[in-house]
Amino acid sequence: MKKTWRLLWIVCIVWLTGCGAEYSCLDPISPDVLSQNVYDDLRHEWDAWNSFSLEKKALSSYSPGFCQRSFDDWAEGEAFLGFSLLNPLEESAWLEQATYVAMPVGFRDAPRVKASWYGTEDGHVEWISVQGGYRSGDIRVTINGMVYGDPADAKPSDSGWSVELERQNYLAGLDDDPLQISSDRTDNYYSNTVYRAYGAILYCVRVTGDPDAQSQVERTLEQVLSDFSDSFAQEL
Repeated sequence: MKKTWRLLWIVCIVWLTGCGAEYSCLDPISPDVLSQNVYDDLRHEWDAWNSFSLEKKALSSYSPGFCQRSFDDWAEGEAFLGFSLLNPLEESAWLEQATYVAMPVGFRDAPRVKASWYGTEDGHVEWISVQGGYRSGDIRVTINGMVYGDPADAKPSDSGWSVELERQNYLAGLDDDPLQISSDRTDNYYSNTVYRAYGAILYCVRVTGDPDAQSQVERTLEQVLSDFSDSFAQEL
């Protein structure tokens, strides 16, 4: 297993410069780059919450300030949000496009790409998450690109939002390894999960297969990371 991770590290040497001298790691995204669409949806969510009676608020599971949108492809999501999140998997010739949870397109009418974000009532966006999915045979690949509106040290470590917790966990291990890879095996699946920051974006890529598909999962992950390495090299 250690040999496999070392090979993946070599494959992605260009990606490893993502938080190097040219880039500050996970700096807040400027509010000016976000489209008006983001702020309009945020305002709508808070207006809906404020229209509730006190009794309805007390009984409701509604999360004010939490917004979601579905898209037919990654580019449509970028256009709506107003900024670019590099994703070489979207145009990959060896991957089949899937729903955002990597099930076949059309499965339970799930969207191809899903964006979520949270903001305060005064219009400040705290984070944005964009998710997409792909398949290689029976192997499932998901990608999540996350950006943040505040510095990490300005947020509590016990934030209730998983998107913020993922940033905190990633930064806690940044000095040890900027390419953080973990594996997980259950009776139902085997998976590898990678976290890697590139500039302001924290990427999470997860490759999943059947419990006996470890070698296929690891080969797929190596190919995925190679695609990212090539794309980041073109950006530098």
